[in-house]
Amino acid sequence: MNQKLTYLLDADTFIRAHRQHYRFTFCPAYWTAILNHHSTGTIASITQVRKELLRGKDDLSAWTKNNLPVSFFKGTEDTKVIHVFATISKWVVSLSHLSSGAQSHFASSADGWLVAFAKVNGYSVCSYEVLSPESKSNIKLPDVCKQFAVPYVNPYDMLETLDVRMILSKKATRA
Repeated sequence: MNQKLTYLLDADTFIRAHRQHYRFTFCPAYWTAILNHHSTGTIASITQVRKELLRGKDDLSAWTKNNLPVSFFKGTEDTKVIHVFATISKWVVSLSHLSSGAQSHFASSADGWLVAFAKVNGYSVCSYEVLSPESKSNIKLPDVCKQFAVPYVNPYDMLETLDVRMILSKKATRA
């Protein structure tokens, strides 16, 4: 069976790209690729991520508001998603090595919802975060994905799998 891969992007996938790797003026191809792959149904996110992006009051916030259609951000109100989120939250609270601040931060972030939505709907989560199961100060998205058997990928691997190519413009190649 040839199942179409669908990626669910976390907030940091946008934030880090905007601040470091793929600034709007430096690499517009990244942002175009996100829009194009959303139109084919291979890239999406959730409403909680949208809220995090709009809090920034910066160019990324404006880009999100002006360029990402409402269909990009999936709602998490489904009973199955809520049930999985509750299970994830209970697991996080049971982690005795985490500080209470880390648990509170997790509870207020989109991460648990991302994993729950991905689990229920067969998505792969995409994030720059890396596994860090012994972290005391915060719980990393890949650790939650691993615990709940949700596929996880970093943005570079996602872009490569989607066959995204960022090509220099003719203007940029002139000496």
